[in-house]
Formats: sequence, structure tokens, C-alpha cells
Amino acid sequence: MFRLLRYYSVASLVAVLATAVLLAWFYRQVAIEGIVQMIERGNLTLARTAMNPIKPTLLEYLSATQDLRPDSANHPPLPPDLLASINSLMQDRSVVRIKLFNRHGVVVFSTKPSQIGDDQNHNQGFNIAINGGVASALTYRDTFNRFDGVTEDDNLMQTYIPVQASPAEPIQGVFELYTDVNRLVLQTERTEFMIMAGATLILLALYAVLVLIVRRANTTIELQQRTIFERTETLELLSAHMLKSEESQKKRIALELHEGLAQTLAALKLKVENGRHHKADDEAAGSVDSIIPVLQAAIQEIRTIATDLRPPSLDDLGLLPTLSWLSREFEAQHPGIRIERQIALQDRDIPTPLKAILYRIIVSVLDDMAQHMNTGQIQLGLWLDNDTLTLLIDDTAAEMLDRTVTPLMNIDPQLRAGFARMEELTTLSGGTFTASHHSGGGTTLRASWNR
Repeated sequence: MFRLLRYYSVASLVAVLATAVLLAWFYRQVAIEGIVQMIERGNLTLARTAMNPIKPTLLEYLSATQDLRPDSANHPPLPPDLLASINSLMQDRSVVRIKLFNRHGVVVFSTKPSQIGDDQNHNQGFNIAINGGVASALTYRDTFNRFDGVTEDDNLMQTYIPVQASPAEPIQGVFELYTDVNRLVLQTERTEFMIMAGATLILLALYAVLVLIVRRANTTIELQQRTIFERTETLELLSAHMLKSEESQKKRIALELHEGLAQTLAALKLKVENGRHHKADDEAAGSVDSIIPVLQAAIQEIRTIATDLRPPSLDDLGLLPTLSWLSREFEAQHPGIRIERQIALQDRDIPTPLKAILYRIIVSVLDDMAQHMNTGQIQLGLWLDNDTLTLLIDDTAAEMLDRTVTPLMNIDPQLRAGFARMEELTTLSGGTFTASHHSGGGTTLRASWNR
């Protein structure tokens, strides 16, 4: 059996967690891009502000060091004014390192002396800057620096800026600026955590609401499945009973025709044949007189069979007169049983298709009750309430107070078989059937139809 609630709970929880992770990752990417753009603009402004006053001196120094190679032993020192400008720039707490590259990618100056002379010819940031662009990258603490190829100790923002006399002049070298972004990174991570926590809480709340909805839906589906199962079981029982009932009815009619009407007609045949051989008028008259009662009995038997199949009064007079006749006939056949009729409607209030159904139900139930009781009273009720037609048949003693309706599927199958015909006809005609069996004895049967 497919477990909807368990499947949905697990699947939706995984989806909620995956969504929270994706939201955090998306925010992180957007935040990093924002930090890079913001710090890049700040570094450009800072570097150009620092380089503009000393640009001639910087260009001269880069021109003097343009032929230096990584294996060069002598590196000319920075001019005093250039060194003073760099020192002044380093006083800004956000600037942690400065590098100068010549055109060949050799580090000709660095505030970290161990890096002077390094070959950065394959550095992607240097190559972008030497070709006229500006490159920036955010490097997290203890992660690999993809530009420099080393592991950094701090959260740094590095920016590569081309150095040239004017936009029309060739590029003489590259100025690299490292900026400390610890504060921004920590703020971003804190915001990321808050967003992830908030999104997770919101999604979990949504998850809880959806689980409750699915749980309710699952309960409804289970009830519907149980109802379908019960109806299927009931229909199977009704189908079996219907086949058995039809076969019993055919057998009864065949037996009545064969043992009753056929025997009567056979006796008539013999009397007619005997009459043909008698020549005396008195004997012929006596033979004819003996045939008349037999014919009357045959006619009455045929009428009885036809009435059992469908009483003519049902079509000629209506259901209510037919029920009155049926009650009198039933009480005549069972003197110890009385039928109390409580019918609070007119014959015109009953839909025509339901008249025959109601008659068949009442006949089958009365026949069944007569097999289980010799004396007593049967209450027969039929009324109309808010366009709902209700039939009640009850053989419970009037003084009994416990009339709690027992669910249909909880009633003993042997007991149910007694009113299976009523259940069958009610269900097939679009009605609703309920039954209750009482501990003190007796059964209450109720069928209702919406007009």
C-alpha cells in the first residue's frame, strides 16, 4: 500500500533543505559579486588618487625596470617620493599589500619583500591588466589564491590596474592593490546565516502546514478507500444474494406452475377426455360441473402468481392502497403479527420509479421477519422530509430505548443476509441504507432517497 504521508514528508523535507541551501548559495554568489564590484571601484579610486601625483616618477621607475627578469640580481630601489606615496597609501588600514609589475610580469616591488623578483607572467589578473583591463578577485582566508597561486592568511580583495601615461600610450606595467575585506566578509557571512536561518524557519513552517494538509488529505483518502472497500464488499454480497434470490424466485414460480397450474390443467384434460366417452346426458352434465371448480381454482392460482409478480393495484390505484392491501393479506396469513402503518404523505409525493422499489422492499422484509417471529408488531413508516423520502421498518419492541445505529459493516453477515434484498434495492436505486440490531432483540431498517 502506498504511504502518501510518509513519502510526502520525506520528499518535501529534502526539498525544503535543498531549497534553503540553494537560497544561501545564491545569496552568497550575489553578495560576493556585490563585494567585488564595490571594492574594485574603491581600489581603483584609491590607487588612481595615490598614483596621479607621482605618475611620472612611477613611469620612470617602470621604464628603468622593464628589462628585469626573474633571475636578475640587481633591482633598483624605489625613488623616495614614490616610496613615500606608497607608505602613505599603506597607512590606510584597509590596504595590506602593494605590488608593481613590469611589462614581463616580474614583481619589481612589493611591500612583502620576499615576493620581489617573482615571475607572474602566467598570472591571470596581470594578463588582464597588461592588456588594458582591470581584474579583481576575492580570496578567502586559508583558501587558494587563483591569481597568485598561494594560500592567503586573510580575506583579501586584490585588484590589478594597468599603469600608462595616458589612454593612448602603451602600458608600462601593472599596479596591484590588496585590500582587507574581513569586515565585509564577516558581515556577509552573518547576513548569509541569518537569511539561511530565516528561510529555513519559513520553509519549515510551510512544510509543517503542507504536512498537516497532506495528513488531512491522506485521512480523507483513507476514509474514501475504506468506504469504497466497504461498498465493494457490500456489492459483492448483494450480487451473490441477487443471483441466489433470482434463482430462488424462478424455482418457486416454476414449482408453482408445474405442481399447481400444470397439475390442474392435466386434471382438466382427463375430465374432458372422460366426458367424451360418456354418452348419457346426466353423466356429461356431472362431468362438466366437476370441471368448473377446478377451472376456478386454476384461475385463482394464476391470479395469485401474477399478484406475487406485480399486483395490478400498484399501477391502477397506487402504492399506498397496495400497502394497505398487503398489510391485510400479511396479517391474515400471520394472525399473531400486526403491522402498524405510519405513512405521512400522499401517493403523488412518491416518485413513480420508486413505487415498485418500495413495494419490493417491504414485501421482502415482511417475508423475512415472518420467518423469525410468530407474534409481535412491525412498524412500517414512510414519510417525506425536506425532499428526502424515508422508509422505516422496525420489529423492535416499542418500550426499548436503546436504538443506537450500528455501522452496516459491523453487523453479523448472517443477520445482514436477512435484509440484503432491501439493501440491494436501496443501493441500486440510488438510496442510502442503514440498519441497527439491538441487544434486546429486533432490527431497525431505514432507507432514504433524495427526490
